[in-house]
Amino acid sequence: MFSAGSLSRRERIAIAALIGVGALALSYTVLKLFPQFVARDYTYSWRAARALLAGQNPYDVIRPAGPYPFEEYYFYPLPAALITLPFAFLPAVPSAALFVGVTSAILAYAVTRDGYRGLLLFVGVPYLSAAVLGQLTPLVVAAAFLPAFQWAYAAKPTIGAALFAARPSLRGAALAAALIAVSLILRPHWPMDWLETLRHTPHHRPPLLRPFGFLVLLALLRWRTREGRLLAVMAIAPQVFYFYDQLPLALVARTGRQALALAALSWVGWAITWTTCTHKPMCVEFGEPWILPLLYLPALALVLSRPNEAPAPEGAPG
Repeated sequence: MFSAGSLSRRERIAIAALIGVGALALSYTVLKLFPQFVARDYTYSWRAARALLAGQNPYDVIRPAGPYPFEEYYFYPLPAALITLPFAFLPAVPSAALFVGVTSAILAYAVTRDGYRGLLLFVGVPYLSAAVLGQLTPLVVAAAFLPAFQWAYAAKPTIGAALFAARPSLRGAALAAALIAVSLILRPHWPMDWLETLRHTPHHRPPLLRPFGFLVLLALLRWRTREGRLLAVMAIAPQVFYFYDQLPLALVARTGRQALALAALSWVGWAITWTTCTHKPMCVEFGEPWILPLLYLPALALVLSRPNEAPAPEGAPG
């Protein structure tokens, strides 16, 4: 089942195209069903990109002014807005759908470098949550396999740091630095503006600061493995405890059964969250208690079940 046998580049491109079209359709359909949420989380980056096109500072423009998705500040570094810029000429919903389709296709191409098994990532709640919300996480995860895309780490640096620790690349670091340099040329003072907005983030805390979150640092016992380094850095990375920021944990699986088990546990967490949430769809605080036991600790168990050995050298990037 889900052999690790290699696929040709043509096969990977075909699979990526199919998943990209499906993700685009999923995003567009869900967004049109709930027009009151505009383009969900993607709305923030879309508005930031449009502000840049208008010569405005996104951190001044995007401030609490109404219900979701207009109730928060812009919590992303400016490179996130630059990544959204090519899609910002479209209205919010088609822009979001196209962005989700393109980034999902890139992710599909990335994770099929070792065969079909990587596609199981798409059946878990973390991917589906990221797709429905229009999050950057799928693109950032894809960059772990495609160094040419690692400029995306600059858009989500906490998660990007964990993925870079798992699969470091000098070219990737240079590309991320280049995107940051471009953003500084456009808005030299954006880091200060961004840090100021971070004072208002209610949910961005690392697993380490949550009950029993220190256990995730046991991944350091397997520091020679990619998965051990990934999990250890994720333990200290500020993140939203609502599935989509935990998409990198799917990379801990090395077999189809492990991937299916992690996906199934994510659905258990989502089911509990959704049935107990009393003010849908704003259910972050209802999901937070289940992320550690149902996503992090199973991933940790897989990491600790393996010897502390470095992976065999890989070939050229796909």
